[in-house]
Formats: sequence, C-alpha cells, structure tokens
Amino acid sequence: MKKYVLLVLGYVIALISAYGQVNERSLLWKVSGNGLEQPSYLYGTFHLLCPTDLQIQDKVQKAFDYSDQLVLELDFDDPSVMPTIQQNMMYKDGTTAKDYLDEEEYNMVKGFFSDSLNMPFQRLQAIKPFFLSSMTLMHFLGCQPASFEKKLTSMAKENSIEVKGLETVQEQLSFLENIPMDMQKKMLLENMKEYDKSKKMFDKMISHYLGGDINSINDIVDEYMSDEYAEFKDELLLKRNKNWVPDIKKLAKDKSSFIAVGAGHLPGEDGVIDLLREAGYTVEAVK
Repeated sequence: MKKYVLLVLGYVIALISAYGQVNERSLLWKVSGNGLEQPSYLYGTFHLLCPTDLQIQDKVQKAFDYSDQLVLELDFDDPSVMPTIQQNMMYKDGTTAKDYLDEEEYNMVKGFFSDSLNMPFQRLQAIKPFFLSSMTLMHFLGCQPASFEKKLTSMAKENSIEVKGLETVQEQLSFLENIPMDMQKKMLLENMKEYDKSKKMFDKMISHYLGGDINSINDIVDEYMSDEYAEFKDELLLKRNKNWVPDIKKLAKDKSSFIAVGAGHLPGEDGVIDLLREAGYTVEAVK
C-alpha cells in the first residue's frame, strides 16, 4: 500500500483545481521584494509521472541548492505522515466497495484492478472510492510512477535542509467530507467507462506539464470537467491557496525557501502567484 500513497494523494487535487491564466510559461518562479532579504522559489509539481519524466532541470537544481529549506504541501519528512494518509484512505466502519457499487459495477471495478493494474481488488475494497479513482490513473501512465515529493525530500536530506509542510494531512483531506458518495462513485466509474477519453486528457496534461504550460493544463480541465465537479474548486484550490499565503510569507521571511506544490495551484486570480503579487511581492518566471 505505501508505494501508492504518494501517488493518490494530491494528483486528483491538482487535476480538478487547475484553472486561470498566467502570462509566462514556466514551472519555476522567483519570489522577491516586499522586505525579503533573499529570494524564495515557487515550483509547480505533477503528482503522477514516469521516472524518465521526473527530471530536475539545471535551473531548478540551482534554485533548490540556493534555498535553505524545502516547503511542500505536506511535510513528507515527518514519519507520521504516511501512516496518517493510509488511515484516512480507508473506511473504519466496515464499509467496502460492495456497499456503494451494484453487482455489475463491482465486477467492472474488480476486473479493472485485477486485470489492468494487477492488484487483487479483494485487498482494496475498504479504500474510499475517491482514492480508488486516483489509483486507476496509474494505468494511463504505463509505468511504475515516481514521486516529486519523495525526490525533493531526498534532495533536502542530501543538502541537510529542513522540510516543512503548508498543511496537515487532516487539512488536505478534509474536503473529502464534502464530496457526496454518489459523486465519488461516479469519479471512480468514469475512469473505466470513459477510459479512452480520460487517457487522452491525462496524456495531454502530462505533455503540457513537461512543456511548462500550466495555462494549457487549465484549458484541458475546463474542457473535460463537468459543472458538478467544478463546484468543489473553492474547496480544492481557492481556500487552500489563501490559507497557504500567510505561511509562505512567514517561511520566506525566515529563510530562502523552495516551495513545491501542485502546478494547478500557481495560476489564476486566486492562484498562489497572483496572491503573492497582491501581497506586494515580485513573482517572476525563471526562464
């Protein structure tokens, strides 16, 4: 189970929440001014990539080496994070997939996990449908995925710098309480019933991400996302961005920080980039 935890956590958040426009094409942004004695850096990650695509560019490595601390959505250097995530992924009251799927749906999901993912579904039935839907995305990828969070945390250890989180596991997962079961179920089944459409969207998003084009990721999400999912954007993106900015300001004031969050959090009127600009900082794309 542990090898899937980092993959399912956050990817769907970035997928659902990306929207808004920025003028420059970049995943790396320099934050300066407004009293900062040294710049910090914002970096947009993608939570599900093949190892060959998870490359740290020279400019990113330079910014990371300059920084005195790593800031992620969660502090993945904290040994309690992984067990807490695992606990939140599972139902604790005995609920299983058989309680919210009919026989035909259950057999379809069971077959997909067993045949396409080589994962016996009997062992996964207590995982909440939201997280099961995230796990199906691994089949689109066609490889054993790598994790930016794991990679960056390892780099921080090599550089002997501290790792900090912008929120707790409970805060990051709290939005799940607001997603009705029928919607979680629909998200799970759509990845199988509309496999070709979902894979096409996924492949395009990865292509645009690798090109640093977060605006095009936004366009794809707007094209494929239905209104019923869009209603959760405030919970998934805007509130979290606004909650993060005061912490980012404090962390950047204390030390030069390398701040890595899902790329979908960067653009838009209420994206982290514009929120920091509104707070008086200069935020520039690093070419």
